[in-house]
Amino acid sequence: MSLIIFMRHGQAYNNVKKLLVGRNLESHLTDLGREQVKNTSQILTTIDIHKIYSSPVIRTVETAEIVSRNIGVPFEEDERLFEIELGKLVGMYYEDLISKHGNLFVKFYCDNDDENSLLEFEVESFGAVKKRISELLQEVVKKHKNENVLLVSHLDPIKAAISLIMNIKPSSVYDIQIPNASLSIFKNYDNIISLGCINMMDIGRFLSD
Repeated sequence: MSLIIFMRHGQAYNNVKKLLVGRNLESHLTDLGREQVKNTSQILTTIDIHKIYSSPVIRTVETAEIVSRNIGVPFEEDERLFEIELGKLVGMYYEDLISKHGNLFVKFYCDNDDENSLLEFEVESFGAVKKRISELLQEVVKKHKNENVLLVSHLDPIKAAISLIMNIKPSSVYDIQIPNASLSIFKNYDNIISLGCINMMDIGRFLSD
């Protein structure tokens, strides 16, 4: 058995401002975000992590750098862990988006993987996110047999992994919360991946986040 662990990046300034930056605008970790990552790193020191892969976005890279330094494991970037492409929505504040267009993210979690209900906004479909995450998981299973791997990514790619592994509809993961710097752990038994847990983090954060 081995573990495939997804970690969401620590709190970034776009999270505080509720600003949609996607993969195109830089948004660094806040001081709280760095502290969140350090705390989660303590959990990861109890696990023999062989390799870390990170989304190339600055907030995930900063997260991976902290974890890498704290647990002594190198990391490399992989574009399949990218944040979703937000197209024309980049730079908008969440409240302005809701006011102008309604809650488009309900449409994003479309149960038909072949449909992109946000195509007019040039937003990547949830089906496309699932496809790239699926390809990455297959590669990790093959390349890192019997090795534990950490994947540092974003909210929607992690939800895509949950949807894939649990074989549930995208609409079913819409309401799942994935806090910053939390861990979602999957177990690999003979190339069959199952869900271990969602949102492992410092216990005190369950009362404050």
